[in-house]
Amino acid sequence: MGLWVGLGCLGVLVLSCCLLTFWAQSYGSRFILSQGDGTKIWFSRMVLVGALEGTRKACNDGVISEDTLPWFHPNMPSETRNLACSLDEATLQALSSPDRASAVPLTQTDRADLGQRFGMDPALCFQHATGDMSAVGCFDAEGGPSTIPYQIIDLTLNRQ
Repeated sequence: MGLWVGLGCLGVLVLSCCLLTFWAQSYGSRFILSQGDGTKIWFSRMVLVGALEGTRKACNDGVISEDTLPWFHPNMPSETRNLACSLDEATLQALSSPDRASAVPLTQTDRADLGQRFGMDPALCFQHATGDMSAVGCFDAEGGPSTIPYQIIDLTLNRQ
C-alpha cells in the first residue's frame, strides 16, 4: 500500500514539474516583458550568462555546438558567435555581477539601430558589458512556443 502511495505522490510531483515548465516557457516571458526595465535587465543578465556558459562548455575546437545555435540570432555572423568559445570563467562571473558589469537598455545607447538591423525591438534589447567584453541580448516577444524567447545579437571581446 505504501509503495502505491509513494508512486502516486511521485507521479503528481513529475506532472507538476512538467506543467510548471510548460507555463514558464509559454507565459513566463510574457510576465517578465510586462515588468519594468530593472526586472528585464536582471532576467536578461541571467539568461545571457546561462546561454554563454552553456555555449562555452559546448564548444569544439573554437566552434560553438549546433545545440547552442538557438541562443544566437540566425543573422549573427558565425565568427561573432564563435567568440563565446573564448570566454573564460572570470569574465562570465564578472558579467553575472551587477557590481562588476553594466547593463542598460539598448535604447539608452548609441547602438539602438543594432536591434532594428536584426529585426528585434530595441526596447527589449539590453547591452551588458564588462571591461573584457560586451554582449547584446534581446527578448523576442514575437517568438512562438517552440522558440527560445531570447537571442544574442552581438558579442564583442575587448581583450586580445
